[in-house]
Amino acid sequence: MIGVLAGIGLVLYFLGAVTTVLRARSYAHIPYPLLYLTPVVAVLTLGLGA
Repeated sequence: MIGVLAGIGLVLYFLGAVTTVLRARSYAHIPYPLLYLTPVVAVLTLGLGA
């Protein structure tokens, strides 16, 4: 249960990072938070599916 909540927190954190980068119009930096967001979403999806 704690792992799922931590995963959800990380997803929200990295979505906030993407939003901040977009609001700053620094489009060259968008891939960096997405690189960290992708594995978290994948592990969270696999964990909830099991």
